[in-house]
This record gives sequence, C-alpha cells and structure tokens, in this order.
Amino acid sequence: MIEIKNLNYKYKTGNFNISDINLKIEDNEFVCIIGKNGSGKSTFTKILAGLTKFKNGNIFINNIDLSNKKNFLEIRKNIGIVFQNPENQILFDKVYDDIAFSLKNLGVPYSEFDFRIDEALKKVNMLEYKNSSTQELSLGQKQKIAIASSLAINPNFLILDEPTTMLDPMSKNSIYEVLKSLKSSGITIIFVTNFIDEILLADKIIVFDNGKITNCFKKEDLFLKLQNLKDFEVPGIISIISKLHENGVSIDLKDFSIDTLIKQLLKI
Repeated sequence: MIEIKNLNYKYKTGNFNISDINLKIEDNEFVCIIGKNGSGKSTFTKILAGLTKFKNGNIFINNIDLSNKKNFLEIRKNIGIVFQNPENQILFDKVYDDIAFSLKNLGVPYSEFDFRIDEALKKVNMLEYKNSSTQELSLGQKQKIAIASSLAINPNFLILDEPTTMLDPMSKNSIYEVLKSLKSSGITIIFVTNFIDEILLADKIIVFDNGKITNCFKKEDLFLKLQNLKDFEVPGIISIISKLHENGVSIDLKDFSIDTLIKQLLKI
C-alpha cells in the first residue's frame, strides 16, 4: 500500500506545485490520475517514484519511508515507472541489453538476468523480440519494452505517465490489455492520462487541479461524479453510457470493456 500524508512540494520559484496531498493507494488497485496540463499530476508521480525529492510530508510505500535516503534502493525495487515517449527511455540497440540495464542498476545478480528478462517480455507479449534491434520496433512495441524494463525488477507498483499519448488506437488497445493482465497478476497500477476515456480502465479515479486533489472516487460512482469532470472534454463512450444510465439502462462499470458494453446493448 502507498500512504501519503500532508505532502507539499515547492518549485524553486517558491510557488507550491503540490499541496496538501493525503491519499491511500491500496494493493492491486488500478488508479487513474487525470488533470489539465500543469495540474501537478506528473510531478506527483515523479515524487512517488523517488525521482523528485520532497521535504514536507510523508510517503510510505509498503511501510517504507520514502523520505529516508537509506531506503532509496529498496523503494526503487518496489516501483517501476514508464514515461510518455518510449524513445526517451530506451538506451540500447538491443532489446535484451535495454532490459538488462535496469537490472544492473539495481544490482540484480547476472545469474538472474535471462529468467527475469524472459518473464518481463512474456508479460508484455514481446518474448520473440528478445534479441531484436530496438530501432526496428514500432512506437507501441517500444512502449512495451519500456514497460518490460520496469517489470524486470519485479515491482509491486507500476507508474505510467501518459504512456499512450503518442500511440495509435491499435497500439493503445494492446497496452490496455497488458495493463489489465498486470493488474490481474497483483501489480498496483498508477496511470496518469489526459484521455478521459481511459479512466474506464481504473478502479479509482483521482482528479488533480492546481497541485491539489480535487476529487477521488471509484469507477462505479462515475455517473454521480460526471459534474466533477465538467472541465474536461468528456469522450463519446462515457457520454453514451451516461445517457443510457439516465434512461434506466444499467451498465456495469466495475468490469467495463467495449465488448461487455456491446453485449449489454444487444440485450436491450
């Protein structure tokens, strides 16, 4: 579990970028974080991943205090992070070497490399590309390799900062399926997005604005919380299921997918 108490973070300009964050993220939750550009969501995830230092407040990751420098290596073994552009994360010409680099950084014994790399690639359906050139991969495949590099360290938590922004619809759907599978395997997913339809992947939605959490709710309460998304362009799929809900058609959001929605519509 991640527990955050009274977290505040200031830029060097003196302005607060993150203020008064109190939050619990339970084990095996799929959390979506949304907010306008500059709302603080990316800074918040970098703090969680230990990439940005903070002075005010407390963060505990599986009861390990993130503010204690002595715990940094242990925290890095618990959390993987994936960014928007996979090309900024991939450093080597070969897939194997790129994933191996993350293991070297954490001092994983060489004897474990092959097994860990194979397992990580299996989880993203990319094992056949183990010895491929990273330069020959599509952007969607590169993003899967970036995810595999994070998975190789066997993290309990996976943070993804707008990972589908640069991808085509087919590649996006492929990433969604990978994340659903990872969630089923027990990994906690923290997913930052600007695409509001992607909140349908989540168990819980967190809304950021001006460095603060302005709303936090479960997906099944989405219809009650649509007014809290008025500052966002609500996509067609959410508008459709909202209209259906208003007209008495019950749509189960807990295990939502486009396929289940179609099946429910066919029953009408």
